[in-house]
Amino acid sequence: MTDPSTVVGLTASFTPQPLVRPLRAALESALESVLGDSATAEVLVADFNQVHQTLLDPASSFEKPLDRLLVLWRIEDVFSAAVTIWVIESGDASALVADVRQLGALVAQAAAAGVPVVATIPPVPEFSWLDPLDTRTSVRLTVLHGQLVAAFVDGIGQAPVTLVDLAALQRQHGSARAHDTRNDLMYHQPYTSEFAKVLGTLLGEALAQLGRPTPKVLAVDADNTLWGGIVGEDGADGILIGDSFPGNGFRALQQGLAYQAANGALLAMVSKNNEQDVEEVFDNRSGDMVLGRSSFAAKRVDWNSKADNIAAIAAELNLGIDSFVFIDDNDVELDEVRQRLSGVEVVKVTDEASEIAELTAGFKAFRFARVSQEDRERTAMMQIEADRKSAASGALSHEDFLRSLELTVRVFEPTEAHVGRVAQLINKTNQFNLTTIRRDEAEVAALVADGTHRVYAAEVSDRFGGYGLVAVAIVETGAERWDVDTFLMSCRVLRRGVEDAILACIAEDAAAVGATALRGRYVPSAKNVQVADFYTERGFSSSGEGQYDAVLPIAPAADHVTVLRDA
Repeated sequence: MTDPSTVVGLTASFTPQPLVRPLRAALESALESVLGDSATAEVLVADFNQVHQTLLDPASSFEKPLDRLLVLWRIEDVFSAAVTIWVIESGDASALVADVRQLGALVAQAAAAGVPVVATIPPVPEFSWLDPLDTRTSVRLTVLHGQLVAAFVDGIGQAPVTLVDLAALQRQHGSARAHDTRNDLMYHQPYTSEFAKVLGTLLGEALAQLGRPTPKVLAVDADNTLWGGIVGEDGADGILIGDSFPGNGFRALQQGLAYQAANGALLAMVSKNNEQDVEEVFDNRSGDMVLGRSSFAAKRVDWNSKADNIAAIAAELNLGIDSFVFIDDNDVELDEVRQRLSGVEVVKVTDEASEIAELTAGFKAFRFARVSQEDRERTAMMQIEADRKSAASGALSHEDFLRSLELTVRVFEPTEAHVGRVAQLINKTNQFNLTTIRRDEAEVAALVADGTHRVYAAEVSDRFGGYGLVAVAIVETGAERWDVDTFLMSCRVLRRGVEDAILACIAEDAAAVGATALRGRYVPSAKNVQVADFYTERGFSSSGEGQYDAVLPIAPAADHVTVLRDA
């Protein structure tokens, strides 16, 4: 972030001033940890309970342009009359559900305008005059709350909105400790000072997380981490894992790791052990284990340095060291990784079963992650990639290998549903990235809807399976010349002809509307030197200052690639 101050617009259905100080403190602290310099945040508060009006026209509610928009709301504030009548008279809630869905759509509309949006999930409505344990209404309110939350999320759809679960936070803190009836009646400020600090801090952390990558790999030890005991000494049948205490603490840890793997993280086993002993655990204790062999994208089970093995896994997966979290019970191992691989986050596993069970619940870096379908399929994709590498090693030449792949590239213009994945690629891709311009989801959504730019995405598959959405290009479309602003691609499909297929599609589209030239740019970075000659190798001529021009048409895609075009 280049601006000296991050400007946050805050619109709320209640008086939010007590949240501002802890929010700013958390946001500034998180930004400083990333930027390495002092960071300041300014919070501008819109008029009281004008959530709809602010979402319809954010610019009119604040005195300066925003870097973030924060939307806080409670059902009993925004829809006071409707929900009160429903509670008292047990009426039909369909109109209320529709109104909440419309509010979600307004949040999505604001996000599409180009400013990143954070919005809260509202808690179950509370009324000072109603016994919260009165089951005549409490059960109905819980059911209604679920319907309204579902409607709100449905209204947001695939828009780039980060959600903060105020309902879950209030449950965790305790509703009675969170709510202050006197403050609510006097100032429309429903929360205690204690809870306001907790909520403000969480909101600041959510705002700071926007655009920041989440960890990609959880590198985990085996003995006294995935299970209790040392398999080399206790044997596969003697280790502690299963439904009984304390083995159920380790089982809970495995469940947490499996959850993270199902939602985009890669698991890697890094264990000083005899590989045969570890394999016996998977063979003999599979009924007690949650994780199996296929759960891991990579393994290093040997007696080498764990720091060396983590570095080797990073090279194997083609990922940066700073995307790793290392989980181990041994202080010496953790300290070596901390010293030698400074970008790796280290997490200590204690010998207390309850703390082991809760360990993955403390992974706050995943708290506000948006998960794409590619994220969910990442481990399977990595395992398929191992099959591709095996095929490559057996081919007579690289050209023979490429022909054997039966590669298909589907090039299309992304929709709202693809914005999250496109932004993810833009912010994490370093090696094949011609300009390394970073953009958040709101900016991507705005470009997708912008008539002066065309956004391209590419999904790739071959005879082994799919790679998912792995390439993005953003092009400024002029009458006579198209300018490639962004061109990037996952390292998983490097040197397979995918880049030429996409470039050929861009050139074809430009020529189809009368353009006669295509311009590309290369902005050097510490990690993209391998694409320094990308344009000149494809016949473009340097026009100075990192710009390269070509006269249309240009060469078509390689003949070993099947290109599909979708509207």
